[in-house]
Amino acid sequence: MQAQNKARKTGIIRSWHEQRGFGVVRVGPPTSLEKYFLHCSDIRKGIATPLVGMILTFEISDKPVEEGRLPRAIRADIDLESIKSQESDGAGGAA
Repeated sequence: MQAQNKARKTGIIRSWHEQRGFGVVRVGPPTSLEKYFLHCSDIRKGIATPLVGMILTFEISDKPVEEGRLPRAIRADIDLESIKSQESDGAGGAA
């Protein structure tokens, strides 16, 4: 998959469906409407089953977005420090 542009975005895992291997990433504050679809196969660094609240950086796919669907996050890297903070806080889990 190609990326629309080389600029990487930083977002947070808003929801994750572990059994289906996908979730939604939000960019910006909790009220932000900027959201992206993330499939576990598009995670290249970190863990393949992220927890809600983990931070990641990613690019946006250049494939056309079908009506009613979210743009796809690709080449995603989970921030390993956010994994450590999730473990120490005892937070996280699939949504």
